[in-house]
Amino acid sequence: MTPKTVAIIGAGRVGSSVGCLLRKAGYTVTAVAARSMASAEKAADFIGSGEPTTDVVKAASKADIVFITTPDGAIKNVCDKIAAEGGLKAGSLVVHMFGAQSLDILAGARSSGSYRAVIHPLQSVPSPAQGIKNLPGSYFRTEADPEALEAARDLVKALGGVELVMSKWSPDKDSAALYHAGAIAVSNYFVALVDYGLKFYQALGAERHETLQALLPLIRGTLHNIETLGTTDALTGPIARGDVETIQGHIEAMQKKTPELLGLYKELARHTISVAREKGSITQDMAEELQRLVE
Repeated sequence: MTPKTVAIIGAGRVGSSVGCLLRKAGYTVTAVAARSMASAEKAADFIGSGEPTTDVVKAASKADIVFITTPDGAIKNVCDKIAAEGGLKAGSLVVHMFGAQSLDILAGARSSGSYRAVIHPLQSVPSPAQGIKNLPGSYFRTEADPEALEAARDLVKALGGVELVMSKWSPDKDSAALYHAGAIAVSNYFVALVDYGLKFYQALGAERHETLQALLPLIRGTLHNIETLGTTDALTGPIARGDVETIQGHIEAMQKKTPELLGLYKELARHTISVAREKGSITQDMAEELQRLVE
């Protein structure tokens, strides 16, 4: 398969970013569909090509590759509608970018003689402009019908991405969900973890915005250490040293001043102990003493 014409169905942040990057890589964006004409026109203008429309079937019929980048819950229904109303060419490729789902939600496309693919970036896209900066260089989960795998990989390359190889991957919803959960843990839960850390300083009267500015150098330094050393060797702090007394002090202080923060602290400590053991910076006896402390 060497199709080069693309329709974007769903003109939000991801669809706009992908359309723009593909156009720059030599693909022809023929149509951009959204729920409102204003949204479709805005996205087409950002992409730099594509006929704006609210008719998803018409948009899909104009292309060899159909990206369905609607809200996740609408992907299946949109695909089924396009397939049922004759919007797909035989041998065309239908792509979704929902990390928590496999090819199954595109079953309508397969039944109409089209091929299916999933390409999901391990990246956040907060806006179209930021998306065209963030996506190149990102790793992508790539899944496709055998006949379309080469075309799917070409799309990843056109987006500047790298395919993530997972030797134990199986084409089912559980594999997709586990993959997606990992992405959520390091992105969404990281945001939540930083928010959690701010609360310790707010409990001491610090202003929230100033506290974030104070912690950002530490956050950046930690990310740099992870990048250069890996997670295990990047671990520092009292658990990595086996400093039971300091952890005991933390727990006692939280019991008195911020008991609502204690549960998550102990849960994070439990996992950190296992990382410290993997690093080899604490003995088994130290690990067991720390585990008893946080149970």
